[in-house]
Amino acid sequence: MSKLVERKDRQEELKERVNSLVSEVEEVSEDLKVVTFMEYTAPPEEVKPKVISFTKVLPILQTIAENNDIEEGVAKIMFFSKSTGRNRGLTPTMMPGFQLVKPGRTTRPHSHNMASIYLVVKGKGYSEIDGKRYDWNEGDVFVVPANAVHSHTNTGDEDAVLFDVTDSGLLESLGILEFREQE
Repeated sequence: MSKLVERKDRQEELKERVNSLVSEVEEVSEDLKVVTFMEYTAPPEEVKPKVISFTKVLPILQTIAENNDIEEGVAKIMFFSKSTGRNRGLTPTMMPGFQLVKPGRTTRPHSHNMASIYLVVKGKGYSEIDGKRYDWNEGDVFVVPANAVHSHTNTGDEDAVLFDVTDSGLLESLGILEFREQE
């Protein structure tokens, strides 16, 4: 039977022993830092279960979409847990969010190196993904692969609401999360 090992963060203690050597490595560039003995970093706090009320989220989305000077008729909100720290997701690897697109509106084409899985909560429309059109209706699920240029269009008479989950937390933890807006 294996025993669970409790990890304690000993970074500072270990770094003191090699501080002068670390300084020599770090002085090469102002944005270069050394993390010593990774196996001694503390694990993240426990992620607690959560329920996100759609009835409370919808008014936030509607207000943003009605007052969005950056992308008229579009709103996007995402959720994170304080316990995930810099990962900014509800778990250390995943970040969920909601997007509202007003009737007749299209989101700006963009890409990112995170993959996204979408659930159409309400409405109908289509997503253009790498130049190909994918129609969707309430209850449908679709996937946008990493690095795919995509946009979402509402073809209905009511607000379209999309719920998505991305692996952005994982990519942010690795320091490689990227977004690109298309011209």
